[in-house]
Amino acid sequence: MTTQKVISTLMMWCACMSVAACADDDMENESPKSPTAVSQRPPQGAQAVEAWLAEGDYKDWQCEGKKHAARAPSPHGWNRICSNDAISANKSGTKDWPAGAAAVKELYASEDARDPVGYAVYLKTARDSAGGDNWYWYERVPLDHPAPHDEDGVVADGMGDDGPAKNICVACHAASGSDAAHTPSAGGRDQVYTPVE
Repeated sequence: MTTQKVISTLMMWCACMSVAACADDDMENESPKSPTAVSQRPPQGAQAVEAWLAEGDYKDWQCEGKKHAARAPSPHGWNRICSNDAISANKSGTKDWPAGAAAVKELYASEDARDPVGYAVYLKTARDSAGGDNWYWYERVPLDHPAPHDEDGVVADGMGDDGPAKNICVACHAASGSDAAHTPSAGGRDQVYTPVE
């Protein structure tokens, strides 16, 4: 092969590789995030959380088989809990949950209710729980519920370092796993009372 043909072939190959690389970059920039990554991590903020709950991705997590009455010391009434992979994969451990640990608690009006009347959601946002400060908390209940809530039924919507998230959610969940009375389910600890495997 002549030098000119080699150079011409190399230039064509480089041009093709450059186009392919650009196409790959464009696809990477335009493609949505991995469905698994999105579904394993609830968003923050009432509107985003409610939209995410409506999509139902959390139902593909590890969920309890059926709803049940609240386990002491829970004030949540009839519920069913779903844990994401970060919790279920570490249920038998003893260390704090990793960042990204999350769960959804479906709240029901009664044992025979078909659809949830509210939800409680939590998400660990950093490796260090910081006493609950680094957890995001969201809870919505029916408007006639005795828990303090806003005009939309939202009890808590924020990080655990302030407001209702701190005074209601963290105030209760901080005791999880601390003694027999606060370990209603095996593996409970670090703000999580009932990890589902």
